[in-house]
Amino acid sequence: MLKKLFLHEKTVKILLKILEAEENGKKAYPMLIAREVESPYSYVSKILNEFERFAIVESEFEGRTKVLRLTKDGRRIAEILRALVNSLDCDLISRWKIEKLKEIFESSPKDFRSLAGILAEIERLKNSKDENVLKEVRELENNIRRVLNEGVG
Repeated sequence: MLKKLFLHEKTVKILLKILEAEENGKKAYPMLIAREVESPYSYVSKILNEFERFAIVESEFEGRTKVLRLTKDGRRIAEILRALVNSLDCDLISRWKIEKLKEIFESSPKDFRSLAGILAEIERLKNSKDENVLKEVRELENNIRRVLNEGVG
């Protein structure tokens, strides 16, 4: 049952909003979370009740306002989910392409004609939003330019 609960994007967003609030030294309120994840308050409230039932979050009232806090296990789950979300947000296609280009570079002749095609592909990968891809692109481009400069000299 608990696994099924976390397979929904909105559920993960709700949990991560609580984590984000705590990490920023702020209090997490159901109404604010509903607004931030763009979901009806009734839906968010239902999910939060499930979180409390499974001891992922706990709540208390401050006046008439309900304040949420992650439990120790809830924090651990939220951090794992954040890492998973960040991993899934990466540009997998560009990561695959850069790995293939590195393999081609290692096995190809080190002349301009062979390396020009790799450089052309590298230019296309520079549009990626994935920092790891951009780092790998810079590294491979520097290696190719170094080889080309050595060949000229």
